[in-house]
Parts: sequence; structure tokens; C-alpha cells
Amino acid sequence: MSISFNLIDERWIPCLRTDGTHDELGLRDTLMQAHQLREIRGDTPLETAALHRLLLAVLHRVFGPKGRSEWITLWKQGDVGFDVQRLEKYLLRSDVYSRFDLFHPQRPFYQALDVRAGKKSIISMVLQMASGNNATLFDHHTEQVGVALTPAQAARTLITSQGFGFGGLSGLPEKFTDAPCAKGIIFFAAGENLFETLMLNLVRYYEDEPIPCLNADDCPAWEMDDPFLPNRQHPKGYLDYLTWHNRRIWLYPEISGQGVVVRQMSWAPGLRLDGEDIDPMKQYIADDQEGFRVLCFQSDRELWRDSAVLLRLGDNNKHPRIVGWLADLSGRSPKALEENRQYRLMALGLAKSRASLDFLRAESLPLPIEFLANEDFVSDLSTALEFSEKTGKLLNRCAFLLAWLIHTPSTPDKNFDELDKKFDEQTRIDDKINRGRNDKSKDREAQQVYQLFSSFGVERLYWSQLEVHFHRLIQGLPINPKVAKEKWRSHLKRTAQAAFNQAIAYAGADRRAQRAIVKAEEQFRFGLAQILNINQSDTLTGGETNVPS
Repeated sequence: MSISFNLIDERWIPCLRTDGTHDELGLRDTLMQAHQLREIRGDTPLETAALHRLLLAVLHRVFGPKGRSEWITLWKQGDVGFDVQRLEKYLLRSDVYSRFDLFHPQRPFYQALDVRAGKKSIISMVLQMASGNNATLFDHHTEQVGVALTPAQAARTLITSQGFGFGGLSGLPEKFTDAPCAKGIIFFAAGENLFETLMLNLVRYYEDEPIPCLNADDCPAWEMDDPFLPNRQHPKGYLDYLTWHNRRIWLYPEISGQGVVVRQMSWAPGLRLDGEDIDPMKQYIADDQEGFRVLCFQSDRELWRDSAVLLRLGDNNKHPRIVGWLADLSGRSPKALEENRQYRLMALGLAKSRASLDFLRAESLPLPIEFLANEDFVSDLSTALEFSEKTGKLLNRCAFLLAWLIHTPSTPDKNFDELDKKFDEQTRIDDKINRGRNDKSKDREAQQVYQLFSSFGVERLYWSQLEVHFHRLIQGLPINPKVAKEKWRSHLKRTAQAAFNQAIAYAGADRRAQRAIVKAEEQFRFGLAQILNINQSDTLTGGETNVPS
């Protein structure tokens, strides 16, 4: 008995309707109803990103657009959505439709068989489940117990694996390599509905944009006779890149009491992507030593702290293409986007140590169009965030000084500057440990002090309390920059003060602690006044600067 599950017709894409209800739709209905859907929401951030990339590959193939005028024409159709006739003409082509069958006997969707690879549990392909080097993140299945996926789940898992798979041993002479999205954060602009979201990310697709087109026959993988030929390390173009086959995967469906399920698959290394290729959905930071390093999630750092880097288009960094594209659409005539509109910047991805998954994350940042049209707002935002970073560093150093003086009360004042070096060294060691590297401090005393400093929890309290004020800052800057910046400085002072007071409370009340508090307070009060340009008498006493609330 043949088994079929065509992704164009069958329900498998998880959607949220505008009334808040959840539904699963086929590829065709998702695109045709995009203006009536709020968003796509996968089981994980990686799944959500992979689904968006797939839909964008289809839309680019059908609609382009080659430039602003074509894009504006499409955007103006928001009330009725994408052109149904053009979509159906493409999706129902015989050479396309059959390639979307997940279980096609010769050419199943996104799959290829490597006869050298043996069957194994499908769980190996599910990043958030426990298999191989992965710890269990959200699910308590294990490789020994196994799992059965529905065809819809298997399809989502398949495209997610092709996009986010890790490098490592494969059991064959060749090793697995990192898939295109395995490193760095994937950024999407989000609108009020799925149509707007897809359109905002439908950047110019023409010649060498958004990436160099090395071959005139650039097309998505499902149109290729063999996606692995020619063997290449650079994609032919953007469509090839969006549908890159990092692995040779083959699913083995079976009939069960619950219907068709997938318990087993086989996989082997596929196309190897050159590490120098720049993904237009990522942010790259210019680095004198590394050239360009991709912006990644960090367990101890919220993404909003890097928001100015994402929006500062005039620097030497390489920004997500959508940021520049939206700036182009809103910055010159005819303006396609209203300046008073505020979209969101979705950030989706993971953090890993070698071939092991650490965590998955999805964050959302405000994306006001005014910031893309006016560089002064971005400059103001950058300055405000620099104040927050300097204040955070001062808070940490003074809390470390407090811990040091509690541990070693005889430390003379002239040696305080030396403690900064010890703090920096312990911070680097702690960072390496968080990244999965086994590193130990050679300075036993400094290590003990750092442990006491960490117990104060000042950094966690400081940054967690600032995020809500950041959203107010980015909304307030276009309205009244002066007032917004003064409010931000006031929030920094109050938040840092509250965090330092927590350290004082944890320090104790004996004579040793009291001397340590006095010395650390002096440093904190002086440093805060220098950074935020406020009177020292306004710090540590609950005093306020003259700022409107």
C-alpha cells in the first residue's frame, strides 16, 4: 500500500488565526489565507524560522520581486492577499506538485537516500529531544524509548533539521557539517498579519541580491533533478540557499493504530556549506581579528542590549538584509511604509557548545520605522545603551569590591585598581564555563570572592528590571528625544541603586561587612555620578534627578 502526504494540500503548518484560534493548514492554504492569519507558530523557535524560510522560497520563486516598484504593487494587495492564480499555477505544476509529497517513492520532499546509512530512531532528528549529545530540553523521550511522529510533525522536523542540523560524527567517513542556520540568530520583520510578515521579508531578489547569484538557473531544491549535483560549497543563489540540503535524510513511514507515523529514518552528510558565506538573515559584527563574527544568543545577555547594532546601518557591520530593505522602502519616494508604523524584529535561534544544544530562544524587539529613516534616533539609542553598559559594569565591579573586602578586609585602598584585573579574569573564566569549556581559576582567593559576588545576584536583577524601560525608551525617542534620554538615565540610576542595595543586604551587618560597605559605596557613588552626570548626593539616598515620570 503506497503512502502519500502532499505538503501543498495536507494540514501541517501550525498557524494562529486573527481571532486567536490555532489551526494547521497546507502550504497552499497558508499562503492564500496569509492576510487572514496572524502568524505561523511552530513547536520551537527553530521550527518557526524554518517554516518562514520555506514559505519565502516559494514566494520569491513566484513573485520575485526584482525591485521596489514590484514590491509596492504586491504590498498594496494586502486586503486580498497574494495572487491566488499565480500561486496555484506554480504549486500545481506537475514537476513541482509531486516534489512536495513527503513519502513519494522516488523523490520525497527534502529527502535523498544514502544506502550506506542504517535506520535509526526519528528522535535523532529532533533537536530538542534527548539523543546523542543533546540533553532533554522540552521533552522527556529518549533515544532508547523512541518516538513516533505524525506526518505533519515529521515534515516540520525534516525542514528544521535541514536548516539547523549540527556538525559532528555521522558513522560514515564523512562528517556532518553545520546547516545554514546552526550558528547565529535568524531575524525576521513581523507585521500585523502573516501577509505583512512575509512581505516585509520578501526582499529584493535580483542578480546579486540578497546574495550573489552564481548560476542563472538558481531555483529551490525541489525543482532540481538532483539537489546534490553539482557538488558545491556555495549556493547557486538565494533560492538554493533557502532550501539547502545539509543532509541526505530518508523517512520510513508505517501504518499504525493511530494512522501513518514515522518512527525511523536514515541520514548521512549532504551538501557542505562554505563558512564564509554570509546569511542575509543574520547580523555580523566587524572584528579586527576574525573578520566578521555572527551575532549569537548568549545565556546571560538579552538581545535588546544589542538593538542599536542592528539598526546602525552606516557602520562596518553586515546587517540583516530586511533592516536595510525596510529603510529603503521607507526612506525615499515613493515611500511604501508609513513612518508612524512600528513593526517587530523577531529573533529566532539556538546556542550550542560544539555539537551539543544548550538552549533555544525567541525574542522580539520593537522596530519603529522612524529609526530606519532618521539616523539621529539610532545614535540616541546607541548612547543610551552605552550608559546602561557602563552602569552595569560599575555595578558589577563595586559588588565584587564589596565581596573582596568582606573576604579580605585588610586590602589597602591603593590596591583597588588591581581588583579590577582579578574581576575581569574571573569573568572571562566564568564565560568560558558557560560556553561549555572546562576552565579553572589559578587564583583560589579570587575564585572564592567571585562566588560570593555571584551570590549577590546584582547583574541579573539590574538587566531584568531594565527591559521594560528599554521598550519605553525606543517608543519615546521619536516623540521627545531629550525627555526619553533623561528618563532612561533616571531608570538606570534607580535600577542600579536597587541592585547594589541588594548586595548590601546580603553582605551582613558585622564590623567587617560595614567597613566593606562604606568603601564599596564610595566607589559606586563616585562612579555613578561620573557616568550619568548626577550629583553624588542623589545616589544611595533615594534622591531623584529632575526627570518627568
